Amino acid sequence: MVLVTGAGIDTKLLAPLEERHNLKVLYPPGPLDEAGLGDHLRQHVRAYLHGGEERATGGVLRKATSLEVVAFVGVGYENFVDVPTADELNIAVTNTPGAATDAVAAFTVGQIINANWLIPHHLGPPLPGWEGPGDMPHELGARRVGILGMGANGQRIAEILCDGFRVTVTYHSRTRRADFERKRNGRLSYRGSVSELAEVSDILVVMVPETDETRSMIGSSLIALMPPGSVIVNTARPAIVDPYALYAGLSEERVRMAVFDGFYDPDSGIGAELRRDFGDRLLVTGHIASHTQETMNRMITQAVASIDNYLTNGTDQYEVGKRHDKFRAAPRVTCGQAS
Repeated sequence: MVLVTGAGIDTKLLAPLEERHNLKVLYPPGPLDEAGLGDHLRQHVRAYLHGGEERATGGVLRKATSLEVVAFVGVGYENFVDVPTADELNIAVTNTPGAATDAVAAFTVGQIINANWLIPHHLGPPLPGWEGPGDMPHELGARRVGILGMGANGQRIAEILCDGFRVTVTYHSRTRRADFERKRNGRLSYRGSVSELAEVSDILVVMVPETDETRSMIGSSLIALMPPGSVIVNTARPAIVDPYALYAGLSEERVRMAVFDGFYDPDSGIGAELRRDFGDRLLVTGHIASHTQETMNRMITQAVASIDNYLTNGTDQYEVGKRHDKFRAAPRVTCGQAS
C-alpha cells in the first residue's frame, strides 16, 4: 500500500503506483497524530506520500517495518520527517524542489504588497481615514526589502521585486549568489550577516527552512536592529520568528505589521496573546502559499515519480539525507522512463 496524507490531493495522480507496483491507496482523513500515523504505517505500507502536517518521528518510522520510501510534498521536510532515523533504517526520503517556487513567490510578493499598503486596515470603510501624510503607505519601490534565504523561492521573489517593481533588495544566505546579483542590474546586493540585513530592511522576508539553527533566528536582538515601523513577512515556518520577540517588537512599534503563512500553535499562550493584542497588525493565513491546483498537481506528480523511481531502481534524484550523497549520480527515471 501507499499511505497518503494531506488535504486537496487528487488521488487520480497516484494511478502509476497502482499500475506499476500494485500499490493500493490508503488515504485516511487527517491530520493524523503520531499514534494514528504509526498505526497506518504498520499496515504493510511500502510508500508514504507525505502531504500534510503529520510528524514522521523516529518512533513512528521504527514501527513501519514495511516502509521503503517517504515522498515529502514540498521542500521543508526537516521538521516533519526524521531523516537521520530514516537513513539508519534505510528508508529513502524525497522532496519536491522547484515545484512550488512560482506559487510561493507570487503569494509572498502579494503579501508584501498587502502589508505595505496596510490592506487589512482598509477592508470595508468607504474612506481611508488618514489623519496625516505619515499614515499613507510608501510606494513599494521606495521600500528597502531584505530577503533572508536565497534558495529557489528567495531568488524568484527577488527577481519579481527587482525586475517587476524596481525595488532595491538586499539578502543574506549561506551561499552568495553573485551571478544572480549581476542579472538584477544593480538592484540586488549581499549582506554578510543577518544583523547587517536587518539594519537595512524596511520589509524583512523570511525564506529559510526551520532547523535547529534557524529556529527563533529572528529574535529580540535582531528586531531591535530593524528600522522603526518595519514589516516582517514570514511565509516559511512560524518558529523562525521568536513569538515573544515579535510581541515586544509590535508593542514597541518597531514592527508595524507581521505576515505569516501558518502561525504558532493555537493552544500556546503567546500565540493567543499575539492574536488578541495585535490582531489588526497580523496578516495570517493557514499555510496556503504553495496550495494552488497547478502547484499541488506538480508536487504530487513529482512525488509519485520519486516513489516509482525508488521502488523500480532503488534510488531517486530528489532523495535527501545521507542516501542522497551516495546515489545522487544515478539516472533519473520518471514513471518508468529514463531521462
